[in-house]
Amino acid sequence: MVPAFLVGWAVIAFGATRALGDARDAHPFALLVHVVAFDLLHDVVVAPALFLGAWVIGKLLPPVSRGPVRAAAAASALFIAFSYPLVRRWGQRPTNTSTLPLEYGRNLVIVLIVVWALAGATIVWRTLAARREVAS
Repeated sequence: MVPAFLVGWAVIAFGATRALGDARDAHPFALLVHVVAFDLLHDVVVAPALFLGAWVIGKLLPPVSRGPVRAAAAASALFIAFSYPLVRRWGQRPTNTSTLPLEYGRNLVIVLIVVWALAGATIVWRTLAARREVAS
């Protein structure tokens, strides 16, 4: 844990010194405002929502399916969050056909289907394994 802590703070220090050293392009105050805003958004909205979701899954589902459903829900949330700008086609340029050339909405749906199919297959496999264990 200590090496990760040191590396993390080294990266933060490097980024801060670069932002302060190139203040004209980096806009340190705007950067600070964004960092604080995203930190608050995470701590006040995202983390409590994830804990609540995991708690609800734990209360509603049987033990054999809790892990796969929690993993699929977390992966789905990450895929949706990171692909949102692509699905919304932010940054697309009409004069440059190579920017955002793919059908990102369709691809996101395909990825989510695969994630939940894997979760379903894991649940089926665990259920069958538990039944085989009880039968023997």
